[in-house]
Amino acid sequence: MPELPEVESVRKSLTSALIGQKLIKFKILDKRIGRFNSRTPVLGSKLISINRKGKVIFLDFLSFSIAIHLGMTGRVMLNAKPNKFTHVILDFEKDKVNYQDVRKFGFIKVVNKIELKQYLLNLGPDSLNLKYLEKLEIIENSKRKKQNIKKFLLDQKNISGIGNIYCNEILYLSKIHPDTKVSNMSENEWKLIFNNIKKVLNSAIKNNGTTLEDLSYFLPNGEYGKNQNFLKIYQKDKCNFCKSKVDKIYIDKRATYICGKCQKLIN
Repeated sequence: MPELPEVESVRKSLTSALIGQKLIKFKILDKRIGRFNSRTPVLGSKLISINRKGKVIFLDFLSFSIAIHLGMTGRVMLNAKPNKFTHVILDFEKDKVNYQDVRKFGFIKVVNKIELKQYLLNLGPDSLNLKYLEKLEIIENSKRKKQNIKKFLLDQKNISGIGNIYCNEILYLSKIHPDTKVSNMSENEWKLIFNNIKKVLNSAIKNNGTTLEDLSYFLPNGEYGKNQNFLKIYQKDKCNFCKSKVDKIYIDKRATYICGKCQKLIN
């Protein structure tokens, strides 16, 4: 479930606690979480920065980085007691970081600088920091696709960071039906989408992300997100604009909320 706002909120929380500390211990307890990992970090290395692209966090050291992808249920705990869902332990000089993941779709991977560069290139442009030329490239890429706009936005190779919750919000505010074919979209529609991507993601980050009923997402210090209180259409019954009934449909097996009156399908 964690999308860009949740991952960015985790990154900010870890940054304030860990920067400048040396890594003392690194242990993967579950092979599935380390399924892509083939390297070991250099213990005693100092953490220089914590960065993010899309939904992936990068703990950056001088000669290597540790990539953390939270998958659907992954979470990072700071100075918490390990439990049966703790699959990775990172001990720093003053603080301990545990990675927990009930469904084990996430992963942790140690990469050198060359691998990191290639990894970043494989991801689409970061949706929070889209540059002008990146927007043009996204639009040009969409003209060659036969898929709908929702599937296009969720494909991390097209644009990274957007997941199901915020895709619903972005398309609703843009008044675009999620089943609209991207190849038929106008520049004005794309302008609306780009504007609302920035608006929706920044607002969610300000609220420390979205914590749903399962309470699976929270910050490393245990604090829950508050953005669930500000969602406009996801899991809503009535349209915020016209008060019509919100319909719940499934696109690629993902719950999709639409207002049939405000988001008319025109293909």
